[in-house]
Amino acid sequence: MGKWELWNFFASDETIRPYLPSTAMFSEHTLRSYLAMYPLVFVKPDNGRGGRGVVKIWRTKEGYTFIRERGRIVRCRTMERLYRKIKQDLQPGKRYVIQEGVRLAKINGRPFDIRLAMMRKSGRWEAIGMLAKVAGPNSAVTNIARGKGYVTGVRNALKKALGLRDDAIDVLQDEMKEVGYRIGEKFDEFRTYEQIGLDFAVDRNGKLWVIEENIGSSRSLFVRLKDKSVYRKMRSMNTARRRRKPQ
Repeated sequence: MGKWELWNFFASDETIRPYLPSTAMFSEHTLRSYLAMYPLVFVKPDNGRGGRGVVKIWRTKEGYTFIRERGRIVRCRTMERLYRKIKQDLQPGKRYVIQEGVRLAKINGRPFDIRLAMMRKSGRWEAIGMLAKVAGPNSAVTNIARGKGYVTGVRNALKKALGLRDDAIDVLQDEMKEVGYRIGEKFDEFRTYEQIGLDFAVDRNGKLWVIEENIGSSRSLFVRLKDKSVYRKMRSMNTARRRRKPQ
């Protein structure tokens, strides 16, 4: 499923929908209407992964500003020019979505989101671990490989960004896990997956948002942490799963 189909799939669940940023198919009309409603929006390839092709757009006093993934900042005075400049960089014939932007909490001026890794164990979803992905300098995305960012522990990130106490961090982490279980169970209505990775945003007010659902392993992220315990657990569970498969 692409981002648009996924959004509609999850938005049909009233327990998940409050965590989803508003999303629509990209067009000149939706660009205009979304920037009228929201000070920040993102344009993303419907079937893109890894932060490729993402455009970050925000309103300013002089008009509009946008930055492409790892690109330079571009300023436009009018909506017509903004749409024309963005459209120039989009791949012809490819579908894009536009999404309400979440003002991410920041560490030293760099936004971050949180990856929650979910794996199936004995047929049930289990929250394996989480980490924070901090965006690289002047990057429109928090993708580590493409944006030249780094990973760190969630507790460390939330303390630095929002000054949260340990008990408040525990509440947020429990909420992320609960939403993770709901999303895993919702996925089961569509197809049985063994692993998913969910990207949560924490905005500047401490509210949680689900900004991306990823199919597959998150090991390439967790191996970057100094503490390798989650990575080792993932590897062990994958090995056990392969051994259980019929030959």
